Amino acid sequence: MQQAETISIDLKTVRRRLSSPYVDVAIAVGLTVLAVGNLQLHTFPGVIAVLLATAPQAVRSRLPWVTIVLTALGGGATVLMWAYVGPIPVMMVTLSGMLTLFTLLRMLERKLAWITTGISAMLGLVIGYAFSGDALAGILLAAFAVGTGVTADAVRSRAEVAEVKQDSVDQVITAQREQAAMAERARIAREMHDVVAHSISMVAVQAEAAPYTLEGLSEEAKAEFAEIAAAARGSLAEMRRLLGVLRADITAVPETAPQPGLARLDELIGQHEGEVDLDVVGERADLPQAVDVSAYRILQECLANAARHAPGSRVSIELVYRPNLLAIRVANDGGPAEIGTGGHGLIGMRERALGLGGWFAAEPADGGGFLVKAGLPLT
Repeated sequence: MQQAETISIDLKTVRRRLSSPYVDVAIAVGLTVLAVGNLQLHTFPGVIAVLLATAPQAVRSRLPWVTIVLTALGGGATVLMWAYVGPIPVMMVTLSGMLTLFTLLRMLERKLAWITTGISAMLGLVIGYAFSGDALAGILLAAFAVGTGVTADAVRSRAEVAEVKQDSVDQVITAQREQAAMAERARIAREMHDVVAHSISMVAVQAEAAPYTLEGLSEEAKAEFAEIAAAARGSLAEMRRLLGVLRADITAVPETAPQPGLARLDELIGQHEGEVDLDVVGERADLPQAVDVSAYRILQECLANAARHAPGSRVSIELVYRPNLLAIRVANDGGPAEIGTGGHGLIGMRERALGLGGWFAAEPADGGGFLVKAGLPLT
């Protein structure tokens, strides 16, 4: 798929360079200089006619209809000069006319473009024979018109094929990103299951133990504690069934290690090959377990991206503890083109932040490198 993306980008680059205004100006200057230089009768009307037939090529890409109208007027004027005044530089004017015809055909629908090609070929045949008295001249002009039509249709077909390929590539990329997001949501669900299951298990245990630890409870109170314990056990069962639905790979071996948190941040930083600067703003506080796990995973992914795409880079981590928010800022001095160009890691970090009701941003940093920012609400 990466190869398909590269081909698409290369085709766009080639088309953009060929349709550059600088290329149009260069073509116009070359045709005009050669046409005026080969004009045998340097009269004012002759120079104006040749200029109209060739100079408008300078704005062919930006103002195609202006080029078409002016070149048509210039072409008609040069034909009249050919018939009544004297020889003209036929080749330069013909090349300019073919470029203009190509531009027009690319703008028309395919059926209308072929009709226009046929009319142009007939006009070339008639004009070439009528004004030169040589059938070969008419045949050559008609052949030029037909060749231009075939070329325009081939370019149109190539562009359509490239567009279809690009659409297919975009669809595959979108599907992969959606699949990565779903997989990350399933992973988050498994982690949150452990977090919530622990709390609900505590509720169930305490509700079951209450009749034995609290003296003087009425039968109604004991019954309510029993209902609380039963509801907690039912919730745990429902959570396990939900986890089974969200699991991306039911054959995968479940993780048995305890969920990590920022308490293990020093250990995580020690595993990174490059230099890491940690700055903590505000007083560290006990975080909700869901926030603690998500913050650790975001930092883990940032360090993994830095090691993968910018090995040996310097990474700066800033944690800002606010009353209702944990703000995370991670920057590295690697090349911005190497990181954050569509990888699944960014999708996972965004899913974690947004899933907690927070925000997430990833962008090239000023002066080089890459910057990741996230905000995780504590309430």
